[in-house]
Amino acid sequence: MDTPWDESHDAETALNGTRDAEWAKMSSEFNDVGYREGITAGKEAFVQEGFDVGFADVGAPLGRDLGLIRGQSSALLSFLISAPPTALDIPEDEKEALVHEARAIAAQLGHIRYSDIEPRDLEAEQHAREHLEAEGQEMEVHEDIEKRKKMETVEDMLAGLSAGGDTTTPGRPTMEDVVKLRARLQALTLRLGLRDSFLY
Repeated sequence: MDTPWDESHDAETALNGTRDAEWAKMSSEFNDVGYREGITAGKEAFVQEGFDVGFADVGAPLGRDLGLIRGQSSALLSFLISAPPTALDIPEDEKEALVHEARAIAAQLGHIRYSDIEPRDLEAEQHAREHLEAEGQEMEVHEDIEKRKKMETVEDMLAGLSAGGDTTTPGRPTMEDVVKLRARLQALTLRLGLRDSFLY
């Protein structure tokens, strides 16, 4: 019987066995680490690519368009306030009505958040639902998103209080509201005889 205490035990065989065991363990650990790093790198590359596409196709254009219409409404309001009625070739009471309309448009545009008008990614939501259902879990709202929504609700209530308005507003603006505000702004610019290219 070969044992480490047996005089006939071959020291070289024992050393080779230990070396092989250590090599197998080290090789397995490196394979595990490499596999995990590969998975992580793949996820990061996929997530980055998804972010880049979403930003370029949705986020940036939507933010740019909202910024443009806000800037145009502010410029038009400033123009109306500073121009005398005679330069606009309209009566004073009509100028006041136009200033009031421009202020209302600018104020409503100022209350729109990106989160109000961003399109939902229904495909991603469905994909997440399928994976969660397969694992027997329910889809939950991320904690940070839930906190942001609660904070926005408080901000909306405070804005209603500070403006002396109603704190039970029917809801946040939508993309349809932006389209309507853009149409009102365009009608206002046309009424003033400004170039249609003012709005794009």
